[in-house]
Amino acid sequence: MTEILNLSGMYDEYELSAFGDYRIADLKGISGTRLYVDEEGERVIRSEINRDGRRIHLIDIGDYHYITRLYLKCIRQSFDLLVIDNHSDDQEPEFQGMKSCGSWIRDAYNELDGLLSSVKLIRGDGSPVYLKGSFDTTRPLYVSIDKDALAPKVCPCNWDQGNLGLEELIFILSGEIRGRRLSGVDICGGIPVPPGFSHKDLIMNQKTDLALIEFFTAEGDFD
Repeated sequence: MTEILNLSGMYDEYELSAFGDYRIADLKGISGTRLYVDEEGERVIRSEINRDGRRIHLIDIGDYHYITRLYLKCIRQSFDLLVIDNHSDDQEPEFQGMKSCGSWIRDAYNELDGLLSSVKLIRGDGSPVYLKGSFDTTRPLYVSIDKDALAPKVCPCNWDQGNLGLEELIFILSGEIRGRRLSGVDICGGIPVPPGFSHKDLIMNQKTDLALIEFFTAEGDFD
């Protein structure tokens, strides 16, 4: 049920047998994909996503959060978007015409106008804010999680982090998805492969990913 996009090599360090039913796409070494994505990089990634009916996606470290936008473009009806992130990711890109991990929500507004009905952001302190519209429980919900919303002691990431605990995050998610149909879930955030980070950091990331997958597998009502 889980699709794994391996761009940085982080998942090479995971014990993937723990994920049960999964599909992994090895996308390491593709140019034009780190932080910003060019047209060719996006074309290659798009050719690999949303296969075999998988609805939970691991999309590597936060540098690749823009991949969420590519999954959203596969949705063919009006939907709401819930984002858990310590950053708003709706900024103007630094380089004109380039899509980035910090602009993907703004880019999705522009590309999915009429389908992306509302966006709710929950920050790393647990506070919610609507970036667009408001939720309607009759619409399906897509959930995108950047683990940098969690406290570093819970799950170390390579961006500045919030202070949510894992149980607190799952409690928030439980309330948000209750009674909602889910059109998909993605999870990003983590650390580049060593050096610079310890094997313990990678284990903590894998543990967090598995806990979130277990939650959505048990509680999510997927279309």
